[in-house]
Amino acid sequence: MVKTSVYLDEEQKARLDEASAVSGLSQASLIRQGIDQVIQDQLRVRPRMKARAHAPEMVGRVEDLLDDLGSEASA
Repeated sequence: MVKTSVYLDEEQKARLDEASAVSGLSQASLIRQGIDQVIQDQLRVRPRMKARAHAPEMVGRVEDLLDDLGSEASA
């Protein structure tokens, strides 16, 4: 493991103390779990786009293609 430091405000520290007491887990363990969750959320695989943004027929037409977005004409 690598040591790192973070600063918590007083409310975060109090809540962390409470969570640690209730769960029986160390504060360090709870912090690591929280970091794991953030990493998982941020690096989640996003669905692939259905359209190819670099398709030649779309290059230079972004404004035209978006003009009717949401209008009845595009339905």
